[in-house]
Amino acid sequence: MFFNLEEWEWPLDNAVQASVLEGLLRQEGIPSKVVRHGEALWGYAEQASEGWGHLEAPDEYKDEVNELYHDFLESEK
Repeated sequence: MFFNLEEWEWPLDNAVQASVLEGLLRQEGIPSKVVRHGEALWGYAEQASEGWGHLEAPDEYKDEVNELYHDFLESEK
C-alpha cells in the first residue's frame, strides 16, 4: 500500500530532483513512484498550486524514505 498523499507527502520541485531521489531509493532497494503533477487535463493549474510533483513509497519504508528525502534536501542548500 502506498502512502496517502495527505499523510506522507514528499514534494518535488523539478524533474532533476525527482530523478536523483528515485535513483537514491532504487540504490537502497526501496520501491517508489514519482507522481508528476500536471499530466491531467487541468495539469498546469495543478502544477502551479501543488508543485512539480511528489514521491510515493510503500508504508513499510516510511522512515528510510524520510531520512533519504530530508538528507537530500539538506545537501541541496
